[in-house]
Amino acid sequence: MPASRFARRILPSPETLSQTPGLRWLGRYLAHRPWLWVAHRRKVALGAALGVGFGVFPGPGQMGLAAVAAIICRANVASAAAATWLTNPFTLVPIWSLAITLGSLVLPHEPGQTLVPTLGLDWTDPGSWWGAISAWLLSLGKPLLVGLPLAGLVLGLLTYAIVYFAWWFWIRFERRSRLRARAARATGQ
Repeated sequence: MPASRFARRILPSPETLSQTPGLRWLGRYLAHRPWLWVAHRRKVALGAALGVGFGVFPGPGQMGLAAVAAIICRANVASAAAATWLTNPFTLVPIWSLAITLGSLVLPHEPGQTLVPTLGLDWTDPGSWWGAISAWLLSLGKPLLVGLPLAGLVLGLLTYAIVYFAWWFWIRFERRSRLRARAARATGQ
């Protein structure tokens, strides 16, 4: 199956988006602009990168922001909207850990001082756990705020490279398979 046909099969159509609450405007907008929906390697890779980059940020509106960014960058809007779903309750901890790590690497601090303190729980007093956890989460504020855009950038660039080269390898594999089949038919005749 060609890569573009596979992409069209897994990505939502403008009609599907026009029936999705909160994204109806996008479906109506894209119905008259098919160039934003084309399943081209660069456009899908850029859309996926934008979606992952905006999907790192918490809160509602990730899909809308990714779609608007894809429209501005003339990327595939469907892949941008779909890629925001990379962040979910299962991937939130690794992504935010990356963000905190990147933020603490970039922020200035004294040698030997860590910006991210360790979580110190008094295991004998479970009543104090909530206070210790909330104080620890508040201390993550600055590294997390600085690290989220950096994590979005890093993960977006990585996503672009993965999608682009995976698509490229798929096309090469298909072409070689067709050439082998054509050669086998030619020698068999």
